[in-house]
Amino acid sequence: MLAGAAMGTTYRVTLATEAPGLGRGEVHREIEVVLARIDAAASTWRDDSDASRFNRAAAGEWVEVGDDLARLVEIARQVHAATDGAFDITVGPLGRLWREGREPTAAEMDAARNAVGMELVESRPAAAGRPAALRKSRDGVLLDLGGIGPGYAVDAVGERLLQLGSEGHLVELGGEARAWGDGPDGRPWRVAVRAGASGDGPAVVALAAGEAIAFATRRPGRSPVDPRTGRPPAAGDDTVMAQAGSCAVADALAVARAIRAE
Repeated sequence: MLAGAAMGTTYRVTLATEAPGLGRGEVHREIEVVLARIDAAASTWRDDSDASRFNRAAAGEWVEVGDDLARLVEIARQVHAATDGAFDITVGPLGRLWREGREPTAAEMDAARNAVGMELVESRPAAAGRPAALRKSRDGVLLDLGGIGPGYAVDAVGERLLQLGSEGHLVELGGEARAWGDGPDGRPWRVAVRAGASGDGPAVVALAAGEAIAFATRRPGRSPVDPRTGRPPAAGDDTVMAQAGSCAVADALAVARAIRAE
């Protein structure tokens, strides 16, 4: 198993067999390179990331970004549409309000909600040597990729391992996981489920090749904010789970389910 710290949490990578022609140290370095690349694209905790540069930009200003952030935004658009707006990476202004630990005023809520909405972020694809770019149509729009970035990083690490020749591996980051191929025993990979996510407490879920699993917590003071109402969900004190064919999508769907109290 290869493990370490990344994106404010920890990761673990389990290989069914060794990558051909590569030592474990070389594979570990390749994993770290991918995770550093995703962090440089999506982190809002570092000033030089693509996401932070977009957040600082003025309305109408095109911000050139790398392929990772461009893909993240497009995946987020798809999940946003599929969840009727429950998942929204522009929820940042509302999230900041509720993190202050008090009930926001009506004026604060109105101002924050005015800067929330996927339609406020325009994407320009890369073309003819020109990088992809994003721009906001209204000042105050902020990207918050905490509900999709970890899952996207899992996908990126797993795909890089495929390129390196690994035929089977399990990638986990911050509790999100995706399987490629079979486990070392030739059976589907098995992942421990967080207490509360299965209804009866801890359990184990078998992940077939290509399947991903992700979790989101709804708890007083920790629940994600519903971008449609501007408030955290009223009900719920547990962990919800979602499965999908990519970890980025599973990550985002888990957030949407926590918001909708499914």
